[in-house]
Amino acid sequence: MKKILLRTVVALGLGSSVLPVSSVDAAETAATPVAVKSGKAAIAPENTRLQFVCAHRREKPDPRTGTFNKFSGEAAVDPETKSLKSLTLEIDTNSISTEFGKLTAHLKGPDFFDTREHPKASFKSTKITAGTKPGEYNITGDLTLHGVTKPIKAPATVALTDKGLALTSSFAIDRSEFGMNFGAEQIENTVSMTFVIGEKNKTLAEN
Repeated sequence: MKKILLRTVVALGLGSSVLPVSSVDAAETAATPVAVKSGKAAIAPENTRLQFVCAHRREKPDPRTGTFNKFSGEAAVDPETKSLKSLTLEIDTNSISTEFGKLTAHLKGPDFFDTREHPKASFKSTKITAGTKPGEYNITGDLTLHGVTKPIKAPATVALTDKGLALTSSFAIDRSEFGMNFGAEQIENTVSMTFVIGEKNKTLAEN
C-alpha cells in the first residue's frame, strides 16, 4: 500500500507556491458555457471538471488520476464588462475517486486527505487580475486543504458570452505545504490540477 504513488491534477487551486502549467484555451476542452443568472454561474459536477494527477519518483512514474464526485461553488461575473469577479468552491473530500479502489481508500486515510478529520476542502478568491491577453486572468485566493489554509495563485482562461461562462485553469501545487508528507521518497510532491467550468466531471471506474 505504501508503494502506491500519487500525483494530483485539480483545477482550481492548492498550494502557496503554485507552479504554472501552460493554460488551456476553453475551445480546446470543448467547454460548454454555463448559464449566468443574476451575475453568477453555479458550479457543480454536472458542469465542471475537477481533476488531479500525481506520479511516482522512479523510472516508470505511473501517474495516477483522481477527482472528487461532490463539490459546489459559484463564479461571479460582471455582465457589462464581461469579466470574472470572484470564484468560490467547496469540496467533499470523502467523495475522492480514482481508478484504483485501494488507492482511493488510502487517499481517504490519515496518510493523505484524512477525510474523517478534514471532510471539506475549499477555495475562495481574494483577487482576480487580467492577464496580458484577452480572456487571460490570474486568480489569487485562499485554499484550505487537510486543515491548512494557504494563499495560491493560478492562471485561467475565461470566456464570457451571452450563452454563459467557460473557464479553464491548469496549475501545480506542492502537497507537502498542506501537511501531506507521506511517501516523499517515493511520491512526487508536485500535484497537477485541472479545473474546467463548462465540462462535465469525469467519473472514474475503480478496478
